[in-house]
Amino acid sequence: PVRSGSTLMTLITSSPLRSHRRVLCALGVLGALTLPAAAGASDHGLHMLVNTWSARLGADARVVAQDARLRHPRSMVASAGRFRADALHARAALAATAPASAVGRSGRRLALAAFADYATAGSRWIVSGKARVAGHRKLATTSARAASQAAAAGNALLVAAGNKLRRS
Repeated sequence: PVRSGSTLMTLITSSPLRSHRRVLCALGVLGALTLPAAAGASDHGLHMLVNTWSARLGADARVVAQDARLRHPRSMVASAGRFRADALHARAALAATAPASAVGRSGRRLALAAFADYATAGSRWIVSGKARVAGHRKLATTSARAASQAAAAGNALLVAAGNKLRRS
């Protein structure tokens, strides 16, 4: 039973925990020694996560490009919606990770910006497809150019993130 007003030191030096102090200290030292190894593993996991989402977004982008090339604006809107949703899911998944090193944090920041640019590109492609269906050619063209620029910026950022994370 823990009494009110007890401190952690009192609890450690008394009762059954006193006999396990050495074991607890040894486990703490062991944990501190394995921390650098875990740091590399965490950054590797981050790199694998970025690669997985990159491949998925690449496949989505190919479908959007094919729909645009074949002049199927309604299909392009649906494909662009999936692309945007995947970019947002990738960003959320990456935001939930905790890189272990400064290089990992830098790579994560670049990848987050890349996925945000991809989400912007997806929304611009949606606007472009809807404008094309409605017969607004100028808006469709302007939106498609903006989507292309956002996708190009995302590509550059994702390549930079991959290069940083590969080195960590």
